[in-house]
Amino acid sequence: MGALAIKNVTKSFGDTHILKGINIEIDAGQFLILVGPSGCGKSTLMNIIAGLEAPTSGEVHIADRVVNNVAPKDRDIAMVFQSYALYPTMNVRQNIAFGLETRKVPKAEQDEIIARVAKMLQIEHLLGRKPSELSGGQRQRVAMGRALARNPKLFLFDEPLSNLDAKLRVEMRAEIKQLHQRLKTTIVYVTHDQIEAMTLGDRIAVMKDGVIQQFGSPQEIYDAPANLFVAGFIGSPAMNFIPCHIAEQQGVIGVALQGEGEPVFCALPPRLAQAGRVGQAVILGLRPEQFDLAGAGNGVACRIRIIEPTGPDTMLFSQLNGRDIIARVHPRHAPQPGELAWLAPDLGKAVLFDAVTETRLS
Repeated sequence: MGALAIKNVTKSFGDTHILKGINIEIDAGQFLILVGPSGCGKSTLMNIIAGLEAPTSGEVHIADRVVNNVAPKDRDIAMVFQSYALYPTMNVRQNIAFGLETRKVPKAEQDEIIARVAKMLQIEHLLGRKPSELSGGQRQRVAMGRALARNPKLFLFDEPLSNLDAKLRVEMRAEIKQLHQRLKTTIVYVTHDQIEAMTLGDRIAVMKDGVIQQFGSPQEIYDAPANLFVAGFIGSPAMNFIPCHIAEQQGVIGVALQGEGEPVFCALPPRLAQAGRVGQAVILGLRPEQFDLAGAGNGVACRIRIIEPTGPDTMLFSQLNGRDIIARVHPRHAPQPGELAWLAPDLGKAVLFDAVTETRLS
C-alpha cells in the first residue's frame, strides 16, 4: 500500500451525502491534487484525511496504518491552511518553532531545523518579525515553514494560494513545485483552480457532487477526459463542445461541421470512427488549440464574432453547428471581428462524447 490510501470513504450529514464512495491511492513522494468546484466535497475529504472529521464509512490509511480512530496530532501530518493560521503575538521564529516545542524537541535541534527551513524558504531575514509585518506571500511561506519543520509523512495544503494576488500566486506555485521536487515529500493539495491542478500535481482527482469523476495524471485528464464535466473543467479556455451525428460518406466515417454556408464533412481518425456507430448523436470535443487557420475554401467557413488578443495567442470566438466555440491562433494571422475565416479542426486530437450519457467514447 502507498503513502495514502482512501478506501470507500463516504460522508453524510443526515440525509445529505457529501462524499459517495471515494477511492484513491498514491505512492510516497507523489503530489495529489483534489480539484473541483465549490461544494464538490474536496475540503471535506481533506478534513477526513487530517482527522478533523470522521468518515461515515470507509477507511483512511496513512503509511500502511488505518488512522480512522487516530487523533490528528498522532497521524504524523502537517497542514497549511488558506488563512495561514499564524499566531499574531509570536514572531516568525516562534511560529515555526511552536510545533517543535510542543513535541519537546531540544532547543539546539529546534534552532537547526528553523535555520534550515528559513533558508529553504528564503525567510531568514524575517525571523524576528510578527505576522502583521509580513506580506501575504511572506505569511504563506511562514505557514509552509511551520509545516516543513515537522517533517511529517504527509503534507496537506488546503487552498493555500487563494488569498494571494495573481502574480504572487504564480510565484508561490513555482516555489511549492520546486519544494516538492527537492524534498520528494508526499502532498495532498486542495484547490478549485484547474491551472494549479495541472501545473502542480503528479496525480489529479477531479471531483463533482462527492464523486471522483476521473483520477489520473494531468496529461491523461487533459487529453482523454472521462466525461463532459471533466473536459469542461480542465483546460483554459475550456474545451469546445460541438453537437453532431456520426455519418458515413463513400465508406468514410466522419461528422458534418457547419459554420457559414454548407456543412463540411470531416473524416474521423480510426480510433474515433470505431468508437461510435453511424447515426449516433455525439458531442465532438476540440481544444481551442486544435484549430488551424486555413486558406479560403479549406476547412469550415466561420464568421468571427469577437477576438481576444492575449499576446502570444489570439482567441477567435465563432460558432460551429450552432454552438459557440473558441479557437486559439497565432496573433499575426488572426482575422478581425466580422470577417470570414476558414478553420481546420485537428480531429486527430479530438474526443467524442455520447450525447446522452456525456461519457467519452473510446
